[in-house]
Amino acid sequence: MQYQKEEVRARILAAALDEFEVHGYLGAQVRRIAERAQVSTGNLYRYFASKDDIFDTIVRSSYARIGALMADAASFCSGSQTRGVKNLASHLAAGIMAVYATHGRQLTIIHEKSAGSKHANFLTTVTDMIHERMRMELAREGIAADDTLVRLVATGFFSGMVTLLRTVEEPARLQELISRMLVFYFEDLEVRLLGTS
Repeated sequence: MQYQKEEVRARILAAALDEFEVHGYLGAQVRRIAERAQVSTGNLYRYFASKDDIFDTIVRSSYARIGALMADAASFCSGSQTRGVKNLASHLAAGIMAVYATHGRQLTIIHEKSAGSKHANFLTTVTDMIHERMRMELAREGIAADDTLVRLVATGFFSGMVTLLRTVEEPARLQELISRMLVFYFEDLEVRLLGTS
């Protein structure tokens, strides 16, 4: 009996993933999720209290993985030795790629289709975390960069990662473009942030 409950729950989540991917949080309907999962709406509510609950369940592991990545990046920035913002960005890019490899659809949904949900600020939240890690590493290097420019680079970096991961399917090409993006954003960044040559 337990197996059947888990199978029903998995069908609901698979149907919900499709529904949120197509319609976003605001346009998703519990009735369509139930139909796609081949359960009654009443039965769906035995497993999940609301559309919010379903959405949270779908994106929770993605959020947890991104949170763990940011905690790891904080550790990367600690210690007595500076590693540089470019190395931090390379570390973050590898981590984001790993999360995307296992949670790509969920990250796309939370990034692009979460309007109206409590996760609508995902891009801002992740950008803030990246910005803070970059700011920490620059401070460790003794660089007092303009905070607005650092935030701009963090925003462009994360948006660029998401765009590349969504649009480039071939792994070697993806790696090449990420490497080029890292050069674009972070090569001699410290010098460029200070406005000196």
